[in-house]
Amino acid sequence: MVLLTSSTVSVILSTGIICTFTILLFLSGYILQQQSVRSIQHALRPPDPLSEHGSPRSPFKRSSPLLERGVVLPGTLPDQQDSQQEASQGTGNYAYLQLLSTPDPSDICSAILFFKTLSTNNTAIQDRLFMYPQEWEDQAHQQSKPVSTALSMLRAASLTYGIWLLPIDMTAATSKGYSSTDTKLMRLGQIQFMNYDSVLYLQTPGLILDTAKLDAVLLDRPLPLRHDKSRPDSYNNEAWIPMPLRADRDTTLPPVYLVTVNNIAAGNVEARGHVPNVALPGFGSLVAGPWAAAAADPATQPGYVYFERDDDGHVRWADNPLFGLWRAQQAEVCEGLDLDGAYRGGDDDDDDDDDDDDDGYDV
Repeated sequence: MVLLTSSTVSVILSTGIICTFTILLFLSGYILQQQSVRSIQHALRPPDPLSEHGSPRSPFKRSSPLLERGVVLPGTLPDQQDSQQEASQGTGNYAYLQLLSTPDPSDICSAILFFKTLSTNNTAIQDRLFMYPQEWEDQAHQQSKPVSTALSMLRAASLTYGIWLLPIDMTAATSKGYSSTDTKLMRLGQIQFMNYDSVLYLQTPGLILDTAKLDAVLLDRPLPLRHDKSRPDSYNNEAWIPMPLRADRDTTLPPVYLVTVNNIAAGNVEARGHVPNVALPGFGSLVAGPWAAAAADPATQPGYVYFERDDDGHVRWADNPLFGLWRAQQAEVCEGLDLDGAYRGGDDDDDDDDDDDDDGYDV
């Protein structure tokens, strides 16, 4: 029989404790590593459009248009260089975007019409994005019948015309008592653009007159893209004027707004915003207001016309030669829905509430 001294027992116990904690630390590190990998994979997953019944569709049921075209997500420096080189040659990774922070049935139908026109007129930009607050889905049972009908039509259109529906969690703003605005929606939703070289936002309601001219906004001139000291177009671009997104001050976006995700770190997104140089001949008039549609020569008409609103928030029909055509085409994509009513997505008395509360808040 071997007698163990107290020092021997102490060494054995200490060794056992050290081994136990070493194993536990290894297991903890492994678990954290796997969680980080899953988080990164989730962040890089393409946005899922809604199913016909309103629930998110699995990316395995419908792959991203980016992946279908063989586009590799930029994750390393060579990938980013290749992406920027492709973009400077007019073959980059782009998308059109429309968004709404208020569920107006007429505006939803106008967005459907916009995407349908792109889909059926051979646009060179294949990705189409529609952004809206997540609460539209969370409070679906509280929506009025016109809104519910328009949203159902939007879900069906997303399958027909290849629209990626992007519901954005707005609680970062609404939990502090601020109302949902277009600028806050854009601010919180910009992380969805990480797969793209540039995303072009166009205000709805509006009407496409010439898809090729609209594509030219993205394809005919060098884009700013990510900031690069070796590429002057990224910081001194003739066609695009820098305009930062000011969600703390502005409630609405410019009618045309180009967004490029410059960097993503620690869950924060650094995006660059630009507006077109309207003084540049042959470029600044590619997207314009309804006054530009009055030109008799089709060659001088814009590719896309955005509409103005009256004091009540409705689309202004006066001095808008495209109003009748737009309304007729709306009725085709939203058959049976009353688009001439005065419905504004809620109680009209609440349309302007919280507008004065935006000062000082930055999402």
